[in-house]
Amino acid sequence: MRFFLPKQPIFSELFKQLNACIKESAIIFNEFSSSFSDFEKYFVKIEDVEHRADDITHEIVNQLNKTFITPFDREDIYSLAQEMDDIIDLITHAVHTTVIYKLGEKKFGVDKFASMISRSSAELDKLVKDCFEKQKISPQVNSWVVKIHEIEDEADYLYQKCLRQLFEEENDAKMIIKWKDIYLNLEDVLDAFQSTSDTIESMIVKSS
Repeated sequence: MRFFLPKQPIFSELFKQLNACIKESAIIFNEFSSSFSDFEKYFVKIEDVEHRADDITHEIVNQLNKTFITPFDREDIYSLAQEMDDIIDLITHAVHTTVIYKLGEKKFGVDKFASMISRSSAELDKLVKDCFEKQKISPQVNSWVVKIHEIEDEADYLYQKCLRQLFEEENDAKMIIKWKDIYLNLEDVLDAFQSTSDTIESMIVKSS
């Protein structure tokens, strides 16, 4: 299968573009978390990235429909594109929800989640590049996947800690509901990174 990869560079290029959108979303969310103001400005920025990612994902599907030989199984390529797009959708939703809820004071854990998103994005970046360049399993692939899993485990613990602190310190029932929703959304982002890393590892193993 690797023999055919140079004849289909479009998939490698499109996934690199989609991965770049994930990295840009992670950067925007970090800036958003640090500032925790001008919510509309950050939503406009990240929504633009989301629209570009949707277009790239649509183009990947188009290429799958008209390409006879693909570098990986068709179903795997489709799943990977959808999962990577989901990461961007979830990050965008986190910003959008903050806009809708009109939150003022930033609560515990938001910056930590932002850091985890950045770290996961950095590991996924290595995975995506290695996946389409080498198409074979390596110790590095496993270490990157493990790292993303470890970050997701950290996110699970942080989510529980955030909820405990929220219920202990917040007396406004509406604010509890709003922040619980946001925390769950952020935890879902890290789940999506883990799912995507698993898909990539599976693709590489099958191709090796």
